[in-house]
Amino acid sequence: MLIVAGGSLFDEGIKSLLRRERDLEVTSVSYTDDSAFSQEVLLKQPEVVILFEGGSLGVSRVFELIKEIPHLVAMRVITILSDSSTIEMYEKQQISASRSDTLLAL
Repeated sequence: MLIVAGGSLFDEGIKSLLRRERDLEVTSVSYTDDSAFSQEVLLKQPEVVILFEGGSLGVSRVFELIKEIPHLVAMRVITILSDSSTIEMYEKQQISASRSDTLLAL
């Protein structure tokens, strides 16, 4: 799990809460630029990326960047909206579809 945090008290609280879970490997980064973020994803290969509202990096940009990492076929991006107590989850899956019934099964 890779948390893209800005250092707010809320961000730190979520990190602390998740790090208590023994079966989760939690790391965090501060977003500085696309290249540094892509390198972190390539290095850590997280199954989940957590973003906080108002941060410098948005969900659509995360998916644009991970398109450039072809062997990373599945990833969830979770956005936490603190003002409305809402969590949004997006998922990237890459499925080989050589027949139309594969598409219909989705």
